[in-house]
Amino acid sequence: MRHLRRRSVVGGGLGAVAGLSAASLNAAIEQDWAAFERRFVLPEGRVVDTGNRNVSHSEGQGYGLYAAARANDRNSFERILTWTLSNLRRSRDALFAWRWQPDTTPHVTDLNNATDGDLFIAWALLTAAERWNSSTYRDMGRAVARDVLRLCVEQVGPRRILLPGVYGFKSQRRVVVNPSYYSFRALQDLARHMPDPAWAQLELDGLELLRDSRFGMWQLPPDWLELPRAGGRPLMADGWPKRFSYDAIRIPLHLCWGGHRQEATLAASADFWFSRRHREIPAWTDLMTNVVAPYPAPPGTRAIARLVAAALAGRGDIALLPSVASAPDYYSAALVSQARLAWQDVELGGEGP
Repeated sequence: MRHLRRRSVVGGGLGAVAGLSAASLNAAIEQDWAAFERRFVLPEGRVVDTGNRNVSHSEGQGYGLYAAARANDRNSFERILTWTLSNLRRSRDALFAWRWQPDTTPHVTDLNNATDGDLFIAWALLTAAERWNSSTYRDMGRAVARDVLRLCVEQVGPRRILLPGVYGFKSQRRVVVNPSYYSFRALQDLARHMPDPAWAQLELDGLELLRDSRFGMWQLPPDWLELPRAGGRPLMADGWPKRFSYDAIRIPLHLCWGGHRQEATLAASADFWFSRRHREIPAWTDLMTNVVAPYPAPPGTRAIARLVAAALAGRGDIALLPSVASAPDYYSAALVSQARLAWQDVELGGEGP
């Protein structure tokens, strides 16, 4: 398995054109985090989704924790962690409720988890444990990771599948999957911190799932899939728009970040985003009708598209990525920042603590 973060064989790495040093890239990550924190993290440590009624969710808290750890900002990490533990921690396991709403009483009305959020929280805790030599963070991160494996993994036919949550996605007829929840870099790092063959199996089966889940003229994965219990190929899930859209755009990000440059989904996403059929990169495409969004993609999507283009070319310039400051809301800013973190990891051979 070839990993991008061990340097591209073409052009000497994604930062080769820019010639940026490790110090320059790290400074850029710290600046990105400062810009993100100013806009989206409240003093008490709540990460606010400004494009979604100012709610908070485990994914946002996990991203804030991870970005703070990568920026070596322990004070912010502690604030975000304290709020997350106080407001989202479930009582029966080490996982976290997926959403906190400022305009409801109680603020958490659904105790189900979101597995992508739990993966990010575990990843952040273990990253922080390594950076700051903290056994407390290490034990907490391992507990979250163990419960992801225990409660959010299901064998469906020949594949070990990552469930989107503990409950609500399984029936006698089907299992529903969100393929953008497969953060391959997170799975690799969790395997390093907490060795278990299940992590590698999840990664391999997730890649196989993506290879079997390409639809429409662009051969792209949808936001949501369903796996028939009776067997057969994955289908676009009933109950959700059959689109390559705001969830699925994270799949190329995760493939790049995890080093899976040769996966067909990367080339397919680049073909779609940079097609001469479009004047600008579209926000989404309907995989049933091939209709594209009548409005352009936000900066978060454009950042991922530029990352993919550089990964496929083997070289690029981080200056081509949009800035965190240019993103209009939380989600777009988070994607911009994650694309820049992925760029750093690709270029520096796995830069971390």
